Amino acid sequence: MTNLKAIATTCLAVTGLAMAQDNASTSTFPTPGSSSSSSSSVAAPRTGLYAGVVKGNAASDNTTDDYSRRPTLIGDRQYFAGYGTADLGSGAFSFKGNGMNWFGQMTGGGDPSDVRVGVGSGTAWGGGLLLSLDHTNVKNAAGETSTTVEGDGYGVFGDFNLGSSDVYGQLGWFTGFPSLLPTAPNNSVTVKPTAGAEASEANWFINLMAGWKKDATTEGTHSMNVEFNYTFGKNTTDPGNLDNSVNILMLNGYHGYILKAASDYAVFLGCNGGFLWRADKTSTPNVDASEIGINVMPNMSFQKQLGKGFEVFSGGGVSLNYNMFTDEPAGAGGFPPAGSTDASQIVTTGADVSLGLRWVKDNFAFEGSVTEALLHNGPQVISGTTTPGGMFAEVGMSLGI
Repeated sequence: MTNLKAIATTCLAVTGLAMAQDNASTSTFPTPGSSSSSSSSVAAPRTGLYAGVVKGNAASDNTTDDYSRRPTLIGDRQYFAGYGTADLGSGAFSFKGNGMNWFGQMTGGGDPSDVRVGVGSGTAWGGGLLLSLDHTNVKNAAGETSTTVEGDGYGVFGDFNLGSSDVYGQLGWFTGFPSLLPTAPNNSVTVKPTAGAEASEANWFINLMAGWKKDATTEGTHSMNVEFNYTFGKNTTDPGNLDNSVNILMLNGYHGYILKAASDYAVFLGCNGGFLWRADKTSTPNVDASEIGINVMPNMSFQKQLGKGFEVFSGGGVSLNYNMFTDEPAGAGGFPPAGSTDASQIVTTGADVSLGLRWVKDNFAFEGSVTEALLHNGPQVISGTTTPGGMFAEVGMSLGI
C-alpha cells in the first residue's frame, strides 16, 4: 500500500486552531482573543510537534504547521522554527517584505520530503506551491531507466479570510497508488532498452482538499472545522495492459471548546470524527473491492505555566473505529483475513496520551515531546524515537523576529 503522506499532509490543516497565539509563546500566559501587539509579533510560535501532542484538538493553540497551511493566521508574525526527531528534519519560516508575508515549511520524515512555499497579504489571503521531488534517470549499455519515487509531485494551496472564519484548499498530483490492492512497487518506472520494446509501470494519484474553519478565541467559545478530501489514483502497466484504479472519499469534522483559559493554564475539549469510502478496481484479475470506515475520537488537552519560562502541555484521546471491507485483500495486520468476501471490525482503542515540555526566553522557545523514557532516563537526551532510550521523542525550537 502506498504512502499516503501527501494526503495526510492536507489533513494536518485541522490541528491546533484556537486561542490567540499572539502571546501564547511568551513567558506570560495569554488572554484568549487578545489582539496582536508589537511584543506579540516577535513571540516564538509553537512548532509542528505540538499538534501531535494534543491529538489534533481543534481548540488548542496554532502551530507553525497551521500557519503554513492556513496563512491568513500568520498576520504580522515573523519567525524561524526547526523541529522533528534527532536530526530536526522539519522547519518553517515567515518574514515580511514589500508589504507581503513570505512563508514556507519543510516537512521531513523520508524522501521525498515536502516543501511548501507561499506569499500572503496579512490576514486577508495566502497561497503558494507544494513540491515533493525524487526523480532519477540512468543510462547504461543496456538502455535507459527513468524512476519517479512515490510521493514525488507538486500542487497548489490557498486560504481566504471570511471574517470570523476562513476557507482553504489544496490540489496536488503525486506519484503512488493509494490502494489496498497488491500493486507494489508504487514507484513509476519506464525502461527503454537498447534492444527490444519499452516497458513502463505508472502509479499516480490526484488529491483535492477543501476545508472551512471557525476558530475558538476566548473561554467558553467553540471551534468548528469541516474538511473534504477526494483522491483518484491509477496504476497501469505496459506490456500487460493492467489498468487499476482507486477512488477515496474522506469527510472529516472537528469540534473544539475552550473549557478554561486562566492567567497560567488552559484546558481544551474536543472531538474528531471522520468518514472514509474507498473503491478499488483491477482489470486482471477482475476485482471490485471497497472499504467503509468511521472514526470518532473524543480528546482533551491542557497547558500549564510553571514559572521561569517553563510550560507543560499534554493531550490524549480515545478512538472508536468501525471498518467494513468487501472483497479487499488480506490486511497487513491480518484483517480482513485472506479470502474473505465481506468482513467488518469495530475497535475501541486505549487512551493515547502524550506529554510535552516547553521553555521560553524572550523571543526564543525550546520544546520537546516527552517519551516514557523520561521515567527511567536512558543514556541519550534525545532519542529520535518513541521507544525508550531518551528523554524526548522529538524536539523543536523557534525564534520570533
